[in-house]
Amino acid sequence: MNISDYFTITLIIGGCTTILGWWLKSRLDSSIKHEYDKILEGFKSELKRSDVLLTERLAAYKTISPYLLALRRYCHARSAEFRNGSEFEPRTNSLNEKENIGLLSHHERISRALDDIELLISPDTRRRFDALFQQMGLGFNLELWLSSGDPAPDLLSNAHELYDFVGNKVNDVISGLYSDLNLPESVDPQRLNRSQS
Repeated sequence: MNISDYFTITLIIGGCTTILGWWLKSRLDSSIKHEYDKILEGFKSELKRSDVLLTERLAAYKTISPYLLALRRYCHARSAEFRNGSEFEPRTNSLNEKENIGLLSHHERISRALDDIELLISPDTRRRFDALFQQMGLGFNLELWLSSGDPAPDLLSNAHELYDFVGNKVNDVISGLYSDLNLPESVDPQRLNRSQS
């Protein structure tokens, strides 16, 4: 094999390599572009889904928050009555008719509202609602006993603690709803107590 044949073979191999390289580059560029477009479309659809979910959750929060706030005001008023708190603290007679209802009625209103929005709340917030309802169940018994007209004196002296605890559970539920909306993780209970007064 002489030198001219060697150069010819090298030239042919080099030409083939160059053509193959261009072909591979065009294929890889379109493959990479296709992957990029696919990732971008996935990101856009996830962003849109997130926006729709957030909008729906905001509407759900607006639906249920009046019932939660009414329950919290009721609990604070009942607690103040049993504690003989400051004369400036609200009592049940200062509440409107939608707020001044028993724990059982508050439970029913919140449960109905929750049925409409249950698919939109996170499992963590659902657990917070369950804890609230469990605590309210103890309150049902207390209010039944109080309505009997002959409650035990020690029951009356500790009744405010139950209402305070239910009020704190309401704050916990509101914190969960805020988290679902990607708002601050927790709600300062003192700030909430000041705002409702």
